[in-house]
Amino acid sequence: MLLLGPMLTLASAAIVTEIPPFLRGDIQIAYSYEQLSGKLQERGDEELEVGQRTLSDHRLQYGLVFSVAPGVAVFADLPHYVSSRVSYGALSDMVYDPGTGSGTYVGTTEGTPGTYVDGAGLGGLWMGVRGTPFSEAFQKRNSSTTWLIEGAFRTGDKTSFWTADEDGKRGAGPGGTAARLHTAFSTTFGNTSPYVAGTYVGEGKQTVDVVTPDGTTHAQVEVDPANHGDMRIGMEVLTGQNPASGSQFVFDMHLDVSYDAYALLPSGFYLPNTLDASAGGLVQQAEQLEAGGGIGLHWRPFQNLQIGVNADLAYHMPQRIEYPYPVYTGGDTIRFAAGTTLGVRFR
Repeated sequence: MLLLGPMLTLASAAIVTEIPPFLRGDIQIAYSYEQLSGKLQERGDEELEVGQRTLSDHRLQYGLVFSVAPGVAVFADLPHYVSSRVSYGALSDMVYDPGTGSGTYVGTTEGTPGTYVDGAGLGGLWMGVRGTPFSEAFQKRNSSTTWLIEGAFRTGDKTSFWTADEDGKRGAGPGGTAARLHTAFSTTFGNTSPYVAGTYVGEGKQTVDVVTPDGTTHAQVEVDPANHGDMRIGMEVLTGQNPASGSQFVFDMHLDVSYDAYALLPSGFYLPNTLDASAGGLVQQAEQLEAGGGIGLHWRPFQNLQIGVNADLAYHMPQRIEYPYPVYTGGDTIRFAAGTTLGVRFR
């Protein structure tokens, strides 16, 4: 990777640990699609399939990063949720079960498949700083490893997924403020750059007037989305480059594991329907764990333009969706994600 600047040399770290040279910056727009799909199972004396659910997100993200000192950069990212949907290919209506004192989908009337929740809008603005305390790109330091560390804060967003405006237009995203800590390490062996990265996001609470999928407005509740973290181990392989023009082609392969803590969310958003007793009120969503992997391609046709594509697949381990009801994600639940990025690099 070709880097310019008084303290930089042609040596470089992986893309995951790169920041612009001093007084240089990048502008980026990214599109991503994410889908979590699988069966819903009700657990009792036995596990019974009671539905087929798909959660999907189409998202754009606009980003800007600028280096304010050698090895230090400030950045801002604005997510735009083009569409956030909860859909069902098969479902049943919930009725009260006097035997358990809860609700059940077993043996009830079949519901109408389709999209039950659909939101869109801008999310909160992420602002932060990232730096490389040591880097292979520093000419005057003999570092064999690059370490990137990042801290960021997200502003709150009143148009969250849990509420809607007077016209019934639902927002998207978690809504509350959040803080993020991210770090990554990489090194270079010939044309390969192995790396490890980790991220933790602490989600803030938000008080909202809940508008359930049927359009009913309920009393205010304090939503507490799940804190979450993930870890990635991967390797970038430089398959071709032209130092004269700054062009290069990098192939990335990685393994991931992610964990979400429990959350307190309004009832009725991630199940096809629930009992009136819980509608709009807070319920606990259980912890979730996912593991998988993916690939990425990064093409730089010349020094000032970079294009990337990526695809990931992860297994979503069974999770209780709402605490009052014994309904879990099925053992076939998979998360698929894909995206593309376009970046303009001022070098």
